[in-house]
Amino acid sequence: MTKKTQFSLSVKLTFIVVSIAAVIIFSLTYINLSEQASFFEKNYAEKSVTLAKSLDASITFYLQNQLNETEQLQQYIETVSEKNDEILNLSINVPTELGGLKTLVSNNENLINTSANTYNIIAYEKNVIVYIPLHIESSHTITVIVPLNVSGTIVGTYEIVLSMNQAYAAFDTEMRMLIIVSIISLFLLTFGSLYLLRRTIVKPIIQFRNAVYRTGGGNLNERITITSQDELGQLASAFNQMTTDLKNSQYQIEQYSKMLEGLLNQKDEFIKQLGHDLKNPLVPLVNLLPIIAEKEKDPTVKEHLKMIVKNAEYMRDLVIKTLQLARLRSPNTQFEFEHLNLNEFIVQVITNQGYFLKENNIQVKTTIPPNVTVKADRLQLIELFNNLITNAVKYTPKEQNGGTITIEAQQQGTEVTISISDTGIGMTEEQLTKVFTEFFKVDKTRQELDSSGLGLSICQRIIEKHSGKIRVNSPGVGKGTTFFFTLPTGDHN
Repeated sequence: MTKKTQFSLSVKLTFIVVSIAAVIIFSLTYINLSEQASFFEKNYAEKSVTLAKSLDASITFYLQNQLNETEQLQQYIETVSEKNDEILNLSINVPTELGGLKTLVSNNENLINTSANTYNIIAYEKNVIVYIPLHIESSHTITVIVPLNVSGTIVGTYEIVLSMNQAYAAFDTEMRMLIIVSIISLFLLTFGSLYLLRRTIVKPIIQFRNAVYRTGGGNLNERITITSQDELGQLASAFNQMTTDLKNSQYQIEQYSKMLEGLLNQKDEFIKQLGHDLKNPLVPLVNLLPIIAEKEKDPTVKEHLKMIVKNAEYMRDLVIKTLQLARLRSPNTQFEFEHLNLNEFIVQVITNQGYFLKENNIQVKTTIPPNVTVKADRLQLIELFNNLITNAVKYTPKEQNGGTITIEAQQQGTEVTISISDTGIGMTEEQLTKVFTEFFKVDKTRQELDSSGLGLSICQRIIEKHSGKIRVNSPGVGKGTTFFFTLPTGDHN
């Protein structure tokens, strides 16, 4: 597909101005030429009519004598023609017995006694004046046919052919001057219009464009200096007000961000302190309660003690995960990155989870190239895979009589994309949007002590600390779930 040519605003305005100016100037020139031509034709027609009227009185004498003096009339016509250089042909046409018209006398001897121009019949019968302009290259003539009037009676026609070459020769000089003036006027109008357009429209728009670029780059001190009272001036004022408001908003956002950052730090410190305060008494309690429950003889009391042990273990795990999440959120937390062979690492994780997987009748399938390495913190990566595998086992229904976890990996440039799929209960669209939210639990029907709702939030924090991304996908309820996440490859430092 060819790239569309882009033209600047200046070029577009130039084209528009030149087009409009050219149309206006050349239209006026054409109108002027047309009017000049019409003026010449009318002028020569009037000359012919005047000549015919002056001939009427002289010719009446010859016609009243029944045209016996044709030779004298012929000489008279030739004399009139010789005195006027513009007359190319001067003929008198009279009716014939057959109803037509013939040329009685003419300064062109070849026309004498020949049939007259058919337009003569129209002028003779309708008592009208007919004029026929003819323009052939540089030759310009007009034929004027005027009724021959003798004592108020139409007895024939004059056919007068006049040359307009002399008038048009002078007009050609004027026309050339007019064209030169038109072209000069076109250039002056074009450049004058372009100068005004560039100064009043293009230049302010360029100023706006540059100001927008600089503002987009973060310079909120940018101002546009357009003082005109038109729409551009109003737009400049609105732009300046906008940058001022943005600057004020940025300052407020920075203050709120500092305040929020301080609150988050205080919250993390509070959680850490609270976690330590809760963890210290819980550890001996969790260690002592199972011993007491084991020694208790009363079945009812023993059952109560087991419930207390379970709640205490849940509280301990919740505190540990809360502390871990707070630690992952802290910018001071440092990871110890190393290059790990992904295939060997996952085999080790699966081996360590072997008893748990076997107990829940879960099979694990892996498709990982043997030479793929990742740059990661070993302990955090173990925590990540343990959480995702535990999560997959936890949400595989017991009545399903087992399930399958599939782990795949593919290297793409400087990243390795890893997927962990299960055959569990799946998720709805709404659940997919909330799954990484802290304390969110997918299955509300499960016992509250089975999940803290922090495992996936911890996974997300671990991936983000590795400069990666994590997402989840599920075809629907009962169709399993797949987690995708990226890690930096170990091939690059």
